[in-house]
Amino acid sequence: MKNVLIVNQSAELYGADKAILELIENYPAGYNPIVVLHEEGPLKELLERKGIEVIKCSVIKVKRGILKPGFFLKLPFEVFKSFRLIRKQLNGRKIDLIHSNATSVFIGAFYASTFRIKHLWHVHEIIEKPKKIAYAYPRIINFFSSLVVFNSHATEKHFVTIYPKIKLKSVVIYNGMERKISEISILDKNKIRSEIFQTHDANIVITLIGRISAIKGQRLLLQSFSECIRTNNNIHLVFIGSYVLGKSEYYDSLIADIDAYNLKNNVTIVDFKENIWPFYDASDIIIIPSTEPESFGLVAIEGMLSNKPVIVSKIGALEEIIIDGESGLLFIANDKIDLKNKINLLIQNSELRTRLAKNGYDRVVKNFSTSTFVEKFKTAYDSLVNNDL
Repeated sequence: MKNVLIVNQSAELYGADKAILELIENYPAGYNPIVVLHEEGPLKELLERKGIEVIKCSVIKVKRGILKPGFFLKLPFEVFKSFRLIRKQLNGRKIDLIHSNATSVFIGAFYASTFRIKHLWHVHEIIEKPKKIAYAYPRIINFFSSLVVFNSHATEKHFVTIYPKIKLKSVVIYNGMERKISEISILDKNKIRSEIFQTHDANIVITLIGRISAIKGQRLLLQSFSECIRTNNNIHLVFIGSYVLGKSEYYDSLIADIDAYNLKNNVTIVDFKENIWPFYDASDIIIIPSTEPESFGLVAIEGMLSNKPVIVSKIGALEEIIIDGESGLLFIANDKIDLKNKINLLIQNSELRTRLAKNGYDRVVKNFSTSTFVEKFKTAYDSLVNNDL
């Protein structure tokens, strides 16, 4: 059994976190995952309940605004402390491979470089700004990696355009997903709709699932919804997600907009839910109105697996997931009028909703399965551990 040290960016359960959880729950034969997290959270609790070993220490997380002189002064001490905690918990066990899940975590890169261990960097982000960081990151990732795994062709293209050499050590592996629970009953759906969504059973529920953040497009969707409801009084909008602690400005502005549009009775905001599937079941239309390029689009996959029609921004990797008019609808990114028109199209055409939902489900099963996802990662792991790269 070969040990893989997986360094993850957070202990939450959003996109990249769900992707690594799906891999760990179906881990390739012959490999044992040991996960490094820097905080408490639902992912840590879930891993520990499943008997997965977790090491809690700093992952040297880099984010906007942190790259100041004080960060670099503290960096050597933080790295040393993390190394010590990791090695103490390993208690002499050999690490055969390090898997860094997201570009924002650096302890895996430093640990692999220091102790001469093969390093796989799993890239889930399209970094466009600040421009200096966007320019530097592909070079940094390339330097510290034995293999770079991109979660979509859109992500790979972004990095390769900036630094073409990175393509020589990269591969694209789409995230995989499977639905592990059955669809809930009509009674349970109606209970969620009335008690949590706060809407009538007969209404068409339009749902956006994701962190409350400007790039996820909640305000854009709200603007389009405010136009749709003028001619459709049977619709209700639901936002499911939370904002980053200490950064409530966007959430506050969203609440203010809801009040300004006089939509308090037509819009509901629900906190993040660990078991999200019942909330897909209780929805009718899933929308991903991202305002910046998505590196993948796991919410679209989940919505399609739940037999729901999806509308997504024509931007980033979302175009790789959705075939417009066949397995979902694409709208021009950041265009509230086009989004409004696509929403109205689905509201007024139940047959189209049904057809898109069925085709979307079939597309996910065929192209974004967990088994393919895991199989390709096993191939990547084997190539590194067996020194083929």
